[in-house]
Amino acid sequence: MTSNEVAKLIAGTRNDLIHREDEVRELNLLFGFDAFVDQIADLIDKRQDFQHYDRLDTIQAFGAKIMEAAGLSTNIEYVPRYTKIGGSAVNMGAAMASIGCNLVYIGCIGYPTVNPVFSDFAAAAHQCYNIADPGQTIAVEFRDGKIMLCNTSPLQEITWDRILAVVGRDRLRDLMQGAQLVATINWTMIPDMNDIWQKLQSEILSQVTFEGEKPLFFMDPTDPEKRTGEDWREAMDIYADFSSRYRTILSINRKEATEVARAYGIELSVPLAEAGLKEITEAIAAELGLYAVVVHPVDGAGAVIDGEYFFAPGPYTSSPILTTGAGDNFNGGFCLGMLLGLTPQQALTLGTATSGYYVRAARSPSWDQLMRFLSYWEANVGQDLSGYA
Repeated sequence: MTSNEVAKLIAGTRNDLIHREDEVRELNLLFGFDAFVDQIADLIDKRQDFQHYDRLDTIQAFGAKIMEAAGLSTNIEYVPRYTKIGGSAVNMGAAMASIGCNLVYIGCIGYPTVNPVFSDFAAAAHQCYNIADPGQTIAVEFRDGKIMLCNTSPLQEITWDRILAVVGRDRLRDLMQGAQLVATINWTMIPDMNDIWQKLQSEILSQVTFEGEKPLFFMDPTDPEKRTGEDWREAMDIYADFSSRYRTILSINRKEATEVARAYGIELSVPLAEAGLKEITEAIAAELGLYAVVVHPVDGAGAVIDGEYFFAPGPYTSSPILTTGAGDNFNGGFCLGMLLGLTPQQALTLGTATSGYYVRAARSPSWDQLMRFLSYWEANVGQDLSGYA
């Protein structure tokens, strides 16, 4: 796309959103189930003194240091920068709540009491049902990506029986009935997600009736590489059954797209990791048959929605302040656009803008902040925008 085309797309997106904040506040969301306490950290290459050090700046440099230690041993020091809320359901839910949506969250932000890291998140949500303690993540960010070391053991407590014990069958039915968006996120790390999906379908949705346009059902698997292709195909068969009642959405990053394509044995004209965004997105969408498949690399996003491919660029920056949670913020902005009836390309643009603000400010935007960022991006299309916060 040319700079003029991008600026026109951003302006059209913003113009279609102006004066619609009241509509946003009427949107009801139901989110589950993961949560992590994220510790953002640097890895040290060389230390000058206790306060000053050179960090390992790239994953390639980190990998080289690991390889040099093969057959020997090594010590790599990490320095915590700060601790924040984590987990894809929490990050995406927080992004949409910050913009103004009504969020109900079911998950593991602390049991029996909320972990203090999530106190602001719990306060921003309309209601939280706490069924377990959060996992823990050490997130090491590099210039060329990030590595996340996760303790997922608390997530084994996320089961259908536990959800019913805390939420209640009737209340869960009412929440499903009233939600314009249901999001069940992090299939990879929640062992019982398939069972939860099946029970939602057989025990809850059988008692729910929707009128008018189908609501959205969203899932982000959160890096399925550690699961087998057979596991993934079984899960997607179950997930696809929501399509009779919902507009089903799968959202994945570019690395995950390669993994999903491999799970289905998809072959393209070039190696999967080198395939163009349009080619791999269309191939996955054809295999899955969902309402929407979204693939979001760092510099834009592509999607097949209701059988048609769309693309929107992103406000890329070479100097992000925080990248952990960027994809979740993209998902929040994209789903908001879909709920408000924007065009698919505008919804993708709203997603990349929400993520673009987040990586620069290290927080999710409010409605006003998002509108201002769209204006700033429109006026500075083609520039790095690194100084915006």
